[in-house]
Amino acid sequence: MISSLIIKYLNGEASENEVELIFEWINKSHANKKEFMTLKKAWLLTESTKTDTKIAWKSLQKEIAKTQTFKHKTWLKYAAIVVLLISVGRFTWSSLNKKQEQPNGIVLEVENTSINLNENKADVTTAEGHVIAKQNNNEIIYKAAKTATNLEYHTLKIPLGKTFNVTLSDGTKVHLNAGTTFKYPKQFSNTGNRLVYLNGEAFFEVEKDKAHPFIVNINDIDVKVLGTKFNVNAYPENSETSCVLVEGSVELSNINNPNNKSLLTPNHKATWNATTETFKQTQVNTHIYTSWIHGEIILDSAHFSSFSKKLERAFNVKITNNNTLLEAQEFSGTINFKTSTLEDILDLLKFDTFFEYSIEDNQIIISNN
Repeated sequence: MISSLIIKYLNGEASENEVELIFEWINKSHANKKEFMTLKKAWLLTESTKTDTKIAWKSLQKEIAKTQTFKHKTWLKYAAIVVLLISVGRFTWSSLNKKQEQPNGIVLEVENTSINLNENKADVTTAEGHVIAKQNNNEIIYKAAKTATNLEYHTLKIPLGKTFNVTLSDGTKVHLNAGTTFKYPKQFSNTGNRLVYLNGEAFFEVEKDKAHPFIVNINDIDVKVLGTKFNVNAYPENSETSCVLVEGSVELSNINNPNNKSLLTPNHKATWNATTETFKQTQVNTHIYTSWIHGEIILDSAHFSSFSKKLERAFNVKITNNNTLLEAQEFSGTINFKTSTLEDILDLLKFDTFFEYSIEDNQIIISNN
């Protein structure tokens, strides 16, 4: 029973409930995490030789027996934590190395003033000393208020390699991904819509206000909501803009043609193609699209090119892949880019598909061997 369930997990077939139980156990203590790492290293060694699954499991059991404090029930709780599962030979890891420090900082633009938010300040103030908002580590929080005067817009610029959060004056929480620019009012108007502008990627938890719909403007489309949770991906280098709905409902519409619209329901993604000026809806696993707010990249049979751009943003690097064999492989699982270095990730990928790479400044070049 135990062994079959573990093999089920290692093959990416465990249920969400089984995965949830493991997360609960792993998060209880550092000792749990450390022991899990030891056991997964044993699995990594067996899988790197591409042995039969049953043979690999027997080898893993021998490693388990070496751990005196280990119990089968404990191993069951280890089994379903999702980290990185590499093609057929899957393995996981959790790095204790500190993430590379990035020299670029988060900038808040207020009228003609730029404020660096790298430091943990109690108050965010202008050069004149006027308090704008409160800062708590990687988040700024605006005072709950509305205005009857002209709106004063602020702009947050998040560099590559970093993420940031902002709580708007209406209570809406916005998680901003690396390489994102977000423009919003210091205080929303007490009349009309709550309009904000996005270039990049953000996850919104919109505070309900039926009298004042919340609208996210992304180039040539608007995302209109009353109160909901959704993720928008609108990086300028992408050919398409997408919106994934977690909770509530949203309406996407083309600014130039308001009748061209798409009503989105939970667990669905709407994709806007600017060339054809059409919306396309698909049912999706929302965790894949929202995991970045927890410092993770979830992969589901993804090719290297499909997630290397996310690695570039997370680590503020440029990746050039010249290895055709690496590109042909499929990857499933989760990468934690907050607790792992890029070198950790690349070195572990090499266990399945060997390649060589070089690093110079922020350039990563993968050779075709």
